[in-house]
Amino acid sequence: MTLKLHRRRPPGRSWHHPSDRRIARAPLSGGERGPTDRDPRILERLDQRIEERLDGETTKSNIAVLLSGFAVLMAAVAGITIFAVAGEPGGDADAGDEALAGHTAAEHAAAVEATGAAGATDISAEAGKGIDFEAYDRPEPALPAVPAGAVKHFRLDVYEHVTKVSDDLAPTRVWSYGVNGEFNRGTGVSEPMVVNQGDRVEIELVNGGSKAMDVQMPHSIDFHSSEVAPNEAFATIPPGETHEFSFVAKHPGVYMYHCATAPVLHHTGAGMVGMMVVKPDDLAPVGQELWVTQQEFYLGAPGEDADLAKMEAKQPDVIAFNGYANQYQEHPITVDRGERVRMYVLNAGPSEWSAFHVIGTVFDKAVTDNGVARDAQTINLAPSQGGYVEFTLDEEGAYPFVTHAFADTGKGAAGTLQTRHADVEGMAH
Repeated sequence: MTLKLHRRRPPGRSWHHPSDRRIARAPLSGGERGPTDRDPRILERLDQRIEERLDGETTKSNIAVLLSGFAVLMAAVAGITIFAVAGEPGGDADAGDEALAGHTAAEHAAAVEATGAAGATDISAEAGKGIDFEAYDRPEPALPAVPAGAVKHFRLDVYEHVTKVSDDLAPTRVWSYGVNGEFNRGTGVSEPMVVNQGDRVEIELVNGGSKAMDVQMPHSIDFHSSEVAPNEAFATIPPGETHEFSFVAKHPGVYMYHCATAPVLHHTGAGMVGMMVVKPDDLAPVGQELWVTQQEFYLGAPGEDADLAKMEAKQPDVIAFNGYANQYQEHPITVDRGERVRMYVLNAGPSEWSAFHVIGTVFDKAVTDNGVARDAQTINLAPSQGGYVEFTLDEEGAYPFVTHAFADTGKGAAGTLQTRHADVEGMAH
């Protein structure tokens, strides 16, 4: 393994801490009935819990955990108040209930503001009006070719950008990778990389190489297809820095790459995931090779960063193929009747399983981390797992592809393969 590390700070530019932007804290004062005059041991225990959680984060990535600790504090305030009001002798029940309702509503609002709790923020398209965002640009679903040359060099540019990931929702800030100059602006997906088994792969990670990349925090990259020392190869670097390393792609498969900077859940849930295909030596040619990355999105306030509280609760707003909800339903992928199609599928997560299925056909061959299957109806992929399927479409028509976890399909994980001469008027599934 070859490791190189270049550190630079662009002229006139500072390295920002994640807390420098867009994070508002709720006031901690308990007011006249706050916890400070009830039992100080409660606050001591809560402070200990906050400190314990902070110990597990890096100093540049711990703000989200701190906010979660504040949410616990707010919940304690409400709970102590309930017992205090209910236990006052001779109190009027109706008056006590009214006062209690007003107090807990205020505390709940403070907790919601602090944590960005699921459902607390209006993320509708209407709420996002007036926010500038990148125009939608359909990602090309054909698998990229293997780069020429004995050594495969990939420059990965980290960029942070405001885009939509669904027609029906507000714009959101996504953290992404561009690969060798290919940027999928207008969606939340990162470009795939393709190599052959046995290739040496050189990685050049650039964390915000220009003002247009709008990077404001440290990032990194982790390749599941590599066998390297992660403490060196997957190093976190500040904005403006470049990091290089290399590895040999020894094992064929469909692998995930992702940011490994703590908290990893926040970085992967904010968009920093992608696919690397390592093709085996004996892979037969087919009519078309397509790629599909299933990915979850957790929207924060319109135009702002993804919501960590939703990620921790596993409450995605969108589950999409290639970075945009239902895009290949609105813009189907064209194939020819009877041609052999190979689809490379990655479930990038970060948390939900996928049961990938093409309606109207059976997979003649399905290759995943779990082995080779014949005559398969779905491939079942845990977060980070990938594989490929081969099939033909025997009749002219429109063939939806989905995750067969239908609640997730309803959040945008659906597309369509349409044969070139299909009569699709009135067709539906």
